[in-house]
Amino acid sequence: ALAENDLVELRRISNHYYNLSGIYSRICNYLAFLYRYDWYVAPEIYDDSIKEDKVLKDFSKMLNYLDNSYLKKLFGEIALEIIKNGCYYAYIVPSANGLVLQQLPVDYCRSRFFVENNPAVEFNMKFFDTFGDIAYRMKVLKLFPEEFQKGYVLYKQGKLTSTELGDREAGWYLLDPENTVKFNFNGSDIPLFVNSIPSILDLDAAQDLDRRK
Repeated sequence: ALAENDLVELRRISNHYYNLSGIYSRICNYLAFLYRYDWYVAPEIYDDSIKEDKVLKDFSKMLNYLDNSYLKKLFGEIALEIIKNGCYYAYIVPSANGLVLQQLPVDYCRSRFFVENNPAVEFNMKFFDTFGDIAYRMKVLKLFPEEFQKGYVLYKQGKLTSTELGDREAGWYLLDPENTVKFNFNGSDIPLFVNSIPSILDLDAAQDLDRRK
């Protein structure tokens, strides 16, 4: 998997060892939550004619928005997903109360180009076909924003063909770049510590040999 750069298999192995190996899970958790993810708001007034009450009201509104976003928890969880899976995809759900990111299944997402320095995210509508029961599939589909429902209809109508997109696989739908985010480390989608797993295997073998002796 490492030699062939098989991202799907590398993610599966990474998550498997995260659940299996104490060494691997500890280093992933350590790096993900190493930073405190503190934040602060620094207001700047450009127009002295604005009343102080309005400035304080807007300042308080912004603080409430960020407080309700639980950024420390959110950033730590995003970092952990990036470390385990190599990248993180999410859809921004509109909310006046706080930042809401709906995480997307990484194996059904990709990004091939940028729009204004932000990754353009494509989603494969075949994801919804993994739910065999049609009634349950429709319930899951309704949990996603309306844009996904439109894309799934196009997919079922045969309008998301591989020929039109120049792909080997059909079902890819380009999401609105204004509503999507993708994060990774150093531009690579490979799980960060997956290269250490062979060394963990060697260590396990050596420890097993010591026990047998």
